[in-house]
Amino acid sequence: MFAAVGLLFVVSGMSGLVFEVIWVRYLTLVVGHTTFAASLVVSAFLAGLVLGSGVWGRWADRLRRPLLAYGLLEAATGVLALGTTRVLETLPEWVSALGLPGGGPMAVRAVLAFLLVLPPTFFMGGTLPVLMRFVARELAGLGRSFGVLYSLNTLGAALGCGLAGFYLIGAVGLWRTAALAAGLNLLVALAVLLLHLRLRPEPLTPSAAEPVSGTAAEPPSEPSSLFHGGRRALLVAVFALCGFASISYEVLWFRVLSTSLDSSTYAFTILLVTFLLGLVLGGLVYSLKLAGRGRELELFVSVEALLAFAGLVSLALLGLSRPVQQVLAGWLGGWGSHAVYVGMLLHAALIILVPASLIGVIFPLVVQLTTRHVASAASNVGLLYSVNTLGGIAGSLLVGFVLVPAVGTQATFVLVCALNLALALGVQAMDPGTRPAARRSLWASAVLLAAAVALVPGDLLVRAFAEHADSRVRFVREGVDGTLAVLEYDTESVCDSGFYACGPGCRERRFRHQQLLFGSVSYANTVLPRKRYMATLAHLPMLLHPEARDVLQVCFGTGSTAGSFASHPELRSLTIVDTNPDVLAAAPHFAEHNHGVAEDPRAHVVFDDGRHFLLAQEGRYDVISFEPPPPRSAGVVSLYTPEFYREVKRRLAPGGVLAQWIPLQQQPDNLTRGLVASLLASFSEVTLWIPSDYEAVLVAADRPLAVDVPAWESRWARPSVARSLADVGFTSPYGLMGTYVAGTEALRRWSSGYAPVTDDHPSVEYFLFNADKPFDADALLAVAEPPRVANGVPDALRLAREVEANRWVLESTQLKRAGDWEAARERVQRARAAVGDNAFLSFLWELELDCLRPAP
Repeated sequence: MFAAVGLLFVVSGMSGLVFEVIWVRYLTLVVGHTTFAASLVVSAFLAGLVLGSGVWGRWADRLRRPLLAYGLLEAATGVLALGTTRVLETLPEWVSALGLPGGGPMAVRAVLAFLLVLPPTFFMGGTLPVLMRFVARELAGLGRSFGVLYSLNTLGAALGCGLAGFYLIGAVGLWRTAALAAGLNLLVALAVLLLHLRLRPEPLTPSAAEPVSGTAAEPPSEPSSLFHGGRRALLVAVFALCGFASISYEVLWFRVLSTSLDSSTYAFTILLVTFLLGLVLGGLVYSLKLAGRGRELELFVSVEALLAFAGLVSLALLGLSRPVQQVLAGWLGGWGSHAVYVGMLLHAALIILVPASLIGVIFPLVVQLTTRHVASAASNVGLLYSVNTLGGIAGSLLVGFVLVPAVGTQATFVLVCALNLALALGVQAMDPGTRPAARRSLWASAVLLAAAVALVPGDLLVRAFAEHADSRVRFVREGVDGTLAVLEYDTESVCDSGFYACGPGCRERRFRHQQLLFGSVSYANTVLPRKRYMATLAHLPMLLHPEARDVLQVCFGTGSTAGSFASHPELRSLTIVDTNPDVLAAAPHFAEHNHGVAEDPRAHVVFDDGRHFLLAQEGRYDVISFEPPPPRSAGVVSLYTPEFYREVKRRLAPGGVLAQWIPLQQQPDNLTRGLVASLLASFSEVTLWIPSDYEAVLVAADRPLAVDVPAWESRWARPSVARSLADVGFTSPYGLMGTYVAGTEALRRWSSGYAPVTDDHPSVEYFLFNADKPFDADALLAVAEPPRVANGVPDALRLAREVEANRWVLESTQLKRAGDWEAARERVQRARAAVGDNAFLSFLWELELDCLRPAP
């Protein structure tokens, strides 16, 4: 029977983790996608489990038919979880109807998130203590039974996380994945009912659950006084601190590894699965190898001490992430396209698996240590689960929002390791049966740990993140959202690195650009092709709008786009929204590109998630411009869906214009077309422009978007506008017009038959199982057409030459990506012959396709 119940608990664990993933996605659409908002949502989910575990744990001790009660809990969880998912799916509309734009103040949003997930999580949290009531039969083997049960449930969570994160959500969408998860709960409930009817277990009574004659109420090897009164309470408090330390490690591992892995949802899924599998391994090791083999309290002290050292070793390995990645890449060279994800898994396992396994030993061990009677096993498990999870919530919030910003990631790591060792010393001090030799050994370990900490360079993690052979570090900050750095590349650093061709004459061509690096994502850089599309994100909508005065820009980056907006004298207000305050702190390092726009009296900076800002505010804008991280990055796709564009339209003033960046080549062809289809589903007029490297700028409105050449020339005559455009290679309106590729009808033909990317089906983020082929540039260019021009083109021949030159440049990009650098340079030379030289073509010819090509 235990095997059957264990299998059902695996399935239950799968369902619970799937719901957590889905609810976090839905709730962040309302409360925002900032780090604090996401932590708020996860904390609300965990708080419901805490409440459910504590309450049901007390009730469970009195249950006569716990197996049947477990089945009912699973049924209630499935029904309520599916209902909650349906409410969350339409939550933005509910919030607006209640008159709470953006969910109201943060306190209101916290309560809202908690109340929404409370009903299903309350029942979900009761499953472990109730099932413990059913399986608990003898005190001596209680920890072993619980360890197996907990490991199986956590194994299910790992399977559910991997299945949802790698396949289900991308394949069938959020709602259908939730329906499948609810179906698993109901399936478990049905199986439990059938199992109950077939086996008809005897009802439990309090007397039947008490230790029988001859069975010790406490483990015979432990002094019973330790588990009574204040000492047992102290051990429960210690377990809360264990939860604090465990989740602190998880936050720190994820935070640092995200800087060396990629930014996709797959990387996060791999990290979470690895952590959960470590817990599974630890629980099984305790249950199968350690339970009953020695004094449990001494084992607890040993595990905590080992965890302190394992945590420090994981810190050292994180500092070596770059060479580790290089070694793994060499080993996995023949694995093809999946090598990167296998490498991520091995990398995460190397750092996380051992300390996570030690963490997994602790819970069943403490259950054995603190349970005085079998009859109270369920309530004790409920209590322990609650205090451990509360400690985890506190650890997540304190580490992420207080300790790391105050003392840095590395120092926080050391503090958590010290906490583990302090817990070991404290528990050992509580144990009167500890041998003197064990006490001396533990204090020697403390001295050894201190010496090891002293040997670790204080800037190990910062160097591992920010230092690169071809650049210099100009700015580093560890903030709430993660670690951000400004890197500078110049002629000497680039040519001395050995990564680039840098042939004869390259050192005389003075070169310098900067990069804003956040985690594993390059937020932005000032190399000319990148700066060119950023400037286009501002100038195009300003030129296409007859009299733009009020502008909203989401995502600041280097500030190049904001600086381009500010070059227009008619600008009245520029609202800049970014989730990360550290980005603005780095802005002075890019002053020559953003012209100090953050200090411009017309600029107003807001730290918020762009989608939440639109939901929460009531302002109207003539132009809204978006340059978020790539859409395949975790969570970013919510800025590319029709549901999001509906919010954008509500915030556009009559005649307003949206400018959206889409990196065409960063996702498969069908998903790129799906991104465009999402915009076409929302606006009546959409135009696509490619100013550089297939970094597309899409301009959308609900009115015709025609180029008024005389009006463009009039604005071009303003010195600040002309300088800003010439800086990225646009010397006349015809040069910018030449980057036009397609209008609404051409884009409809190109994207016909491709599903839009939606909130429910965020396929771009789950690209592995939604890909058909790489982006097909030729298919897009096949629908290319001249721009729509109001009242004719004064110089049609000049426009034709600019269009031709842009086609040569785009062809050069394709050849460059194929590795044919000489042919790519030849296409650029054709473009220069067609329209003459400018800053952009000169950069491509002299630097990008000559000096900066990869070294042979």
